[in-house]
Amino acid sequence: MRKIVFRFWLVNVVLSLGLFMLYRFVIDGLVPADTSFLERFFNFMDVLINLGYSLIYLAVMIAGSLFVFLNQIEKVKRSYFLSLLTFLAVPLVWVGFLGVNVLMGFYEYSLAPAGPLIIPFCFSIIYLVCAVLEFLIFRKIVKNTDK
Repeated sequence: MRKIVFRFWLVNVVLSLGLFMLYRFVIDGLVPADTSFLERFFNFMDVLINLGYSLIYLAVMIAGSLFVFLNQIEKVKRSYFLSLLTFLAVPLVWVGFLGVNVLMGFYEYSLAPAGPLIIPFCFSIIYLVCAVLEFLIFRKIVKNTDK
């Protein structure tokens, strides 16, 4: 069982790093070509803010993936709900946090949905969907190994 849990943790970390790299490529594409000095400065500041968000995103996703190791505890492994929480609790809280912040910015300040938090929000939703798929595969493997 330890090897199975370790493999799923490794997949989770690789998924986090892959989304982080993709996120960085998306951020690099945000700088327009022909702009004035002031616009370039503000774009540079926007990229720095997005880099900060991307590092926070990476730290949260890797820290959240450590909870997968709780599936080595027999009570957690047998319980569908507790096992689900080890895979989805941190990403779900993170998506909720970012979603609330994006909606607050949209409704309170009338910001366009393309604010600085929308990109990490989209990548967090992608991570959450991948974590759900990973959990379903994990449960199928656990079910097959118990027989």
